[in-house]
Amino acid sequence: MTDPKAQGFTPGLDGLQLGGNARGRVMSLIEFRAGDGPMIQIHPDYQLQLERAPQSVVVSWQEDGQPMNAAIPVVEFDQFVQAGQIVVER
Repeated sequence: MTDPKAQGFTPGLDGLQLGGNARGRVMSLIEFRAGDGPMIQIHPDYQLQLERAPQSVVVSWQEDGQPMNAAIPVVEFDQFVQAGQIVVER
């Protein structure tokens, strides 16, 4: 198995190891920009699937019956967790 530190793994408040998965719930509206793209909103009560990448959390959810996903940098994801906007269900 590859050493997470060798892959530039950044630990976060999600409590996940590299490649780990968890569920989450959006408690209040979150907004973030995916790279140089448009602003993305995820509304309260949406169920999330979380997958840990080296420096981001890949977030997947359903919106109007359509699958959506985005990678959120760990630092930004931690801010959502600290603010109570996202709850990670372990």
